[in-house]
Amino acid sequence: MAGRAEEASLLLRPARSRRGAASAHSLSLGQRLLFVLALLTFGLASIYTGLAMLTRVTPQLFPGQNFTLGGALPNLSRIGITAPGVNSQVNQRINLLVIGVDKRPHYRDLDAYLTDTIMVATIDPVGKSVNILSIPRDTYITIHHPDGSKYSRRINESYGVGVTTGGSFEAGAGQLEYDLKQNFGIEIDSWVLLDFKGVEKLINAVGGVDVDIPYELSVGNWFYSDDDINGVWLTFPSGMQHLDGYHAVAFGRHREYDNDFQRVKRQQLVVQAAVQKLFARGLLNNPLDLWDAYSSTVKTDMSKAKMAGLAPLVVQTQGRMKTFSLADPVDGVPTLTPYTDAAGAAVQLYDPENVQYILGQVFSKAAYADSHVEIQNAYGDGGDARAAALGRYLAYSRGLPTVAIGPDSPRLEPVTTVTLYGEERRSMAEDIAKWIGVPVSAIRVEPRVSEALPDVVIVIGRDFKMPGG
Repeated sequence: MAGRAEEASLLLRPARSRRGAASAHSLSLGQRLLFVLALLTFGLASIYTGLAMLTRVTPQLFPGQNFTLGGALPNLSRIGITAPGVNSQVNQRINLLVIGVDKRPHYRDLDAYLTDTIMVATIDPVGKSVNILSIPRDTYITIHHPDGSKYSRRINESYGVGVTTGGSFEAGAGQLEYDLKQNFGIEIDSWVLLDFKGVEKLINAVGGVDVDIPYELSVGNWFYSDDDINGVWLTFPSGMQHLDGYHAVAFGRHREYDNDFQRVKRQQLVVQAAVQKLFARGLLNNPLDLWDAYSSTVKTDMSKAKMAGLAPLVVQTQGRMKTFSLADPVDGVPTLTPYTDAAGAAVQLYDPENVQYILGQVFSKAAYADSHVEIQNAYGDGGDARAAALGRYLAYSRGLPTVAIGPDSPRLEPVTTVTLYGEERRSMAEDIAKWIGVPVSAIRVEPRVSEALPDVVIVIGRDFKMPGG
């Protein structure tokens, strides 16, 4: 299952590791560290001057906001403007591509052609949360060359194709955006490009981070170099450690005596500590102050107007995030498998069905965020298989984050029913009803008397047929 199993799961699946197994070719730079920079990039220029004149376009400029902004503006519903619903275009997910390159001191600006880190941060304006998808550098994809040709290569070559043909960072980022869309259907809104020296400066800008290192992630005597010229012996013992930028990046890059999955867990520790530091110190409340500390290390296509609009939303997330990777298995089946291509390159082939499931979890519709759907069998013999198939369909094809198989109904039912507990998930209940052929008018609504109740319960009756069957 993708990411953290207890947070985004098809609960009918067999139990396994919380984070799954990492690819042997996981990312070499601080992939989770980069997310901190992405958050801060969002926070630039939180400008409110003249906002009253922009009330009629506020939903587009400030996605997911309640349109009162702490009382600074009148309640817009009183003057005939209502907040868009969860299905509105202005409340769709916001996807940021984060590109990390390993730029050595002797490189010129455009010499770093290969991307060591590729990740997508997607913000849910309704649920005020962030999902992070990491795509391992050796994932084997189809490169769509600007000259019209297509060929299979590692995904970390996509950016370089754009740079060499277009001669700019923008061309490189644009090429990677295009290949992500063509291979995985991922739409990118904006991109951020940086190297690990930029991450180091960022960590220093916030005063370093405090990381509680468990014993299994501790690092003994290790010779580390970030430039292939100079090196130092480093040790990261277990327990609470204060790390400056240099040491935080080094800790997040270590993998000498273990696998890349351990390295990813180290990176997760650092990014969690960094995000906690940002919010604890209120640094995102005054993003302009922090921007000066690292703006020279970042390249982005994001306009100041867009940054201003996203800043309040990022603050509202309060660091709530879930992490996913295409290196994670699904239902015990590896998503990436080692392969040697015709040129002798060691790459990772991906399982399309697993990828479909992972993407459905990462980019789930805002209206479905943190929802819980339960399926019950009132079909009788053969109903268990139907319930499992429906659960797989809802999770894989429709991207519902949590689907569970509940207890069998005490009696057989002739008709399939959809019951909604409370009103919060009405749009999701209506979508489910349409998918499985239940009239929307037949949705049963019950009060939500306990948080333990699912949001929606589907009871499979004798008339049930699988969608598309």
